[in-house]
Amino acid sequence: MLAALGGLGLSFVLLWARQTQQLANEQAQLNSELSAIRTRLEAVAQATFSPTVGLEAMIQLDGGISNARFEALNRRVVKLLPEVRSIVAAPDDVARYVYPLQGNEAVLNLRYREVPLQYAQIQQARALGQPLLVGPVKLVQGGQGIIQRTPVFLPATGSSADAGTGSDQSAGRYWGVISVVADLDLFMRAAGLNDHASLRLAVFQLQADRLTIRAPIWGDPALATLPTAVHQSVQLPGATWSISAAPGATPDWRAKAYGLEFFASLLGSAALSGVASLAVYRRRMLLQQNRMLAQQIEQSLRTQTDLEAAQSRFKSLTELSADWVWEQDENFLFTFTSRSTEEATQVGSPQLLGLKRWESPALAPGTDWSGHIASVERHQPFRNFEYAQYAEDGTLRYVSISGRAFFDAQGRFKGYRGTGRNITESKLAERELRESKAALTLALDRLQAVLNAAQEFSIIATDLEGRVSLFNRGAEHMLGYTQAEMVGLSPARLHLASEVIARGAELSASLGRPIQGFDVFVEVARSSGSETRVWTYVRQDGSHLEVSLTVSLVLSQTGEPSGFLGIARDITAQRQAQRQLADLNAELESRVESRTAELKQAQAVLSQAKEELLRSEKMAALGSLVAGIAHELNTPLGNCLTTASTLEELTAQIRRSFEHGQMRRSVLEAYLNDAQTASSIMLRSMATANELVAHFKQISVDQTSAQRRRFSLQSVVEDVLSLLRTQLRKAGVEVKVDLDRTQELDSFPGPLGQVLTNLILNANLHAFEARPSGACIHIRAVAVDERSFTLTVEDNGCGMRAEVQRRAFDPFFTTKMGSGGTGLGLNIVYNIVTGILGGQIELHSEPGMGSRFVMRLPFVAPFVAP
Repeated sequence: MLAALGGLGLSFVLLWARQTQQLANEQAQLNSELSAIRTRLEAVAQATFSPTVGLEAMIQLDGGISNARFEALNRRVVKLLPEVRSIVAAPDDVARYVYPLQGNEAVLNLRYREVPLQYAQIQQARALGQPLLVGPVKLVQGGQGIIQRTPVFLPATGSSADAGTGSDQSAGRYWGVISVVADLDLFMRAAGLNDHASLRLAVFQLQADRLTIRAPIWGDPALATLPTAVHQSVQLPGATWSISAAPGATPDWRAKAYGLEFFASLLGSAALSGVASLAVYRRRMLLQQNRMLAQQIEQSLRTQTDLEAAQSRFKSLTELSADWVWEQDENFLFTFTSRSTEEATQVGSPQLLGLKRWESPALAPGTDWSGHIASVERHQPFRNFEYAQYAEDGTLRYVSISGRAFFDAQGRFKGYRGTGRNITESKLAERELRESKAALTLALDRLQAVLNAAQEFSIIATDLEGRVSLFNRGAEHMLGYTQAEMVGLSPARLHLASEVIARGAELSASLGRPIQGFDVFVEVARSSGSETRVWTYVRQDGSHLEVSLTVSLVLSQTGEPSGFLGIARDITAQRQAQRQLADLNAELESRVESRTAELKQAQAVLSQAKEELLRSEKMAALGSLVAGIAHELNTPLGNCLTTASTLEELTAQIRRSFEHGQMRRSVLEAYLNDAQTASSIMLRSMATANELVAHFKQISVDQTSAQRRRFSLQSVVEDVLSLLRTQLRKAGVEVKVDLDRTQELDSFPGPLGQVLTNLILNANLHAFEARPSGACIHIRAVAVDERSFTLTVEDNGCGMRAEVQRRAFDPFFTTKMGSGGTGLGLNIVYNIVTGILGGQIELHSEPGMGSRFVMRLPFVAPFVAP
């Protein structure tokens, strides 16, 4: 009996040990499964309430939002997230925007202040200054739901008049609240809580201490007090929940406990000593295993807590960082992208998860992925790999990524982790910089071309030490030196030594200090900005010529002196004529006074002079053509010189006001207006001079210089009129445009624009000379067939006589020679139309009936071999 009682007691001890071990194993398994469920619940919550982030950022950026933008932003969100019932934006706590509106009409224009329960939630979120998640809430549409209230604060401006709480004042002016309503059952189904039939699950709200359960949200409320249930906290945007789990069926440990071990203990009761020893040993081993298992469970819980804290810190850092975080598995498939990825790239996470990076449908062509794929297949780290992809709105986004492979404890490759960055702005800035450099280079080339075209002027630039840095073509022709011979030397070698010494002595006497060397030429310009003086130049062959030299001080963008500019004009003939005239006047006066008796001889001399004047008058008619051309070129260059001198004087005045502390806003504003006007005058004058020189040197258009592309006729006409609108408005000329062509042209927009410009300016100069009221230029385009169209430029001006009409397209023929006409405008038009554009042109005109130029042009210009 004692042995039987001992064996029975031993059996029950074994039964208890078995129960303890199995309960510990079930607890560990529940914790593992519950951790996975909690992670998915957090991810679904982040995705469900992510629309508030975009809406909040848009409202803070623009100061508000329109109904169209609100619907456009939320339409795709509601489609992708079926658990979202509605999204409501309530500026000043009034529901002005509701999506979808169907089924939620009662919410539109709802004043939350009139609904105490909801307004209390909004006030709580506003006081916290962050989102607040409340639930469960009974929905009007039926069922239970959860609502996230997100207060929106506009950036503080320093003069905010919003009377709110302290939190409002620190965050900026309170705009209103954004509410996202989600169906509770659909939300839990999306989180996968309905997919675990073997578990009893429940979700509860936590108290402020985040430890004590407050109220049930979903599932079996009995799990809150069930001893065998396990609990884990869930961090959601706006709330902290607790998720609990317990086995779905009654544990069968009792049935398993009455197994072989129990019956074996009964059968072995006859040998109580051996069985007792075995039971004690078995119990000790089980206790030791239980202690080890308890320690492992405790260590696992601590590790899980540390992991949750690290995940929370990591999420906070990734949300605050301008970069985003991503992760790929061993097959290079995306398993995770942070929320900032969608904000930076405008490519949703569902489009990337489960795909390789180079398989994304949003990728833009043009990236060589072979090297990158080979590198990651070798598990090598990479940095700053760049590629482009399309955002949801169709714009191009540039991305730079860096990553490193990670391995498990056994050294097996498990995937890649890394960061990404949106480099679109830097890419666009680099492209703009390249375009700016190209434009600057083009402007410098054009300026050099203008300087070289001004061959009647010697233009020499030096640095502050007097070394020549620029020697234009006019200086080469005037002095006989080349630019290569003069660069780096002093311009003093071009002057008479005696004049330099005399001018130095004059300046030394007036300034009270010795002036010599290069300072003789620039001392006055250094103090007053510019100086114009007559000098004698010595050419390379030793001959002399008199010039009017203007020396100006050149300032950098910061206002610091950077060099000097000398512009000289040959006045040898003018000075010689003046001296000859002075000598002649003196001689005539002497003859009149001393030789009155020789009147007849004086009359003969006068008659001879009269004949010489007649011959000179005849020669003047011959040189009128050259004089007119020279006048047209001298006028813009003279305008540039005068404007530049005036701008230098204004700059010196404004500098003196600045240095004496007398700068006023009105003075600075007037200077800026004058400077802008002067710059415009100089640019227009230089462009005019450049165009005239190009016209005089080359009558036919250089076909190889034109750029061929596809364009619309409307755009070319608008560009030409935008450049000429001011000039035409001053002349009182109206331009009418009637274009019925929508088909694009494959031709040369530059030459076509030049044709229109020349025809319009020709009409303004010749057709409306009397400036009549109602002056009008009409531009029309009509299709002839599938391959060509007619372009007509017609005016209602004075028209042309028959002899003028016959010679209208001849080179250098003009009725305004010397008065603004060069005689090349219509000749250039004819060459461009019949040449590079591959068309025909006709002129129809009658005196008093205006003129009409009809051009027949192909849609596709002929291809000309380079």
